[in-house]
Amino acid sequence: MTDTTEILELIHNASLELLQSPGIRLYDKKILEKLKKRGVRVDNDIAMFSEKQVTQSLSSTPCSFTLNAINPDKSLVIGGNNRCMAGSFGPPLIVTSDHQKRLATFEDYIRVTRLVHATDLIHINGGTLVQPNDIEMETSKLLMTRAVLALSDKPLLGFQGGHKELSQIIKLAAIAFGGEDYFRLKPHMLFLVSTFSPLQIDSEALATIDICARYGQPLIITPAPITGSTGPITAEGALVQANTEFLATLCIIQMITPGLPVVYGCLSGQGDMRTGGVNIASPSSSVFMRLASQMADKYNLPKRAQGVITDAAQVSFQSAYESLFTLNYTYINQNNLTIHSAGCLASYASFSYEQFMIDLELIRLMECAHRECNFSKDNLAIDAIRQVGHGGTFLTHAHTLKHCRTDTFVPQLAPVKNDDPQKFLADIESNVKKRLTELEQAYQKPDLDKGVQKDMDNYAAACGIPSMHLDNIL
Repeated sequence: MTDTTEILELIHNASLELLQSPGIRLYDKKILEKLKKRGVRVDNDIAMFSEKQVTQSLSSTPCSFTLNAINPDKSLVIGGNNRCMAGSFGPPLIVTSDHQKRLATFEDYIRVTRLVHATDLIHINGGTLVQPNDIEMETSKLLMTRAVLALSDKPLLGFQGGHKELSQIIKLAAIAFGGEDYFRLKPHMLFLVSTFSPLQIDSEALATIDICARYGQPLIITPAPITGSTGPITAEGALVQANTEFLATLCIIQMITPGLPVVYGCLSGQGDMRTGGVNIASPSSSVFMRLASQMADKYNLPKRAQGVITDAAQVSFQSAYESLFTLNYTYINQNNLTIHSAGCLASYASFSYEQFMIDLELIRLMECAHRECNFSKDNLAIDAIRQVGHGGTFLTHAHTLKHCRTDTFVPQLAPVKNDDPQKFLADIESNVKKRLTELEQAYQKPDLDKGVQKDMDNYAAACGIPSMHLDNIL
């Protein structure tokens, strides 16, 4: 079978079959009751969705939406032909420049937040850029949100969490946007919700859906089966399962709050049959992502990319070629949203400042390679070709001088060409360090209302965040 339309219909129909039997297990009695009242067939903790319910849910989901930033000039349209990047998400470890490993701290979180704000290649800030190990876990997401709201005015990425935790996060963010009533009117914060493969949605994910539904905030639905472990070993089978979990989650969201924006975020990792671990930068994951992107297009929904990711434990040849490989699929599949876009190592487990700079360079490469062609008379260069004539040179021609700084890619990390291996290595390491320092020095804290900042600090303190952590943000 080679016809793409037939293949996607096959995946869709297989998902519909699984939604009706065996269905999806939900770990929230209140959600199950809500679904039951809306006509969903429920058997104990299993929900079974009909084709009609899936079709209605798909039809009520927007094909795109605007994610509104504190700075309106930085608001983003998610969907259509738009592409945007978000930072790393979740790594609890830092790999240092001398290839050592340590626990991430809140100071690291602040540093990465500033880097993300300073670069124009990453458009969304926040979420668990790194997981600080030196602050209380119970309030860490609230404190991270407070840090991003103090240090950046880019659009916000949220988290998955329980009712109390996410309610506090949204109430804190709402202060920055003018209050809860105004916050509810538009998408201001993009939250993640992950299914519990195979064929389950846990209480934390359902709580995230419930809170976002109350406040009208968009969700990235992210089933992520590991092939041969929490999903079938084939990429095709893994996508059928992931798509089934996605459609179930979509139905829950649209039945509770019709019209709530959703991003199609199915991901996969390849189970390592040698170790029981997972390889996230494998070719089978890219096959999965190609099919997932096509399913999102079939459903006319915004789509999330896998990320700029690697299984390498340190900055190396492997981290470079795998990051480029996975980033390339983001552009080929024309994904709208990429999380883990810079700095990730060790299958999401670690963050590296050096890898962050390398990944930014890769994004620059891809932006240049995938730019729109301009077939203006000047770009076609007919006059220049005629003037240079047979066997001439364009090196000193006015057309070359006019375009040489804008139409060619100038590497920021690779040194000027030389054939000395030792000098080359020293120069490229020096350039990475230099560019990192320059980006940190380029950071400028947004000019945010001091009264609003004080109100946020007071609310955070009332929620139990120690003042010493709030003081460290600034």
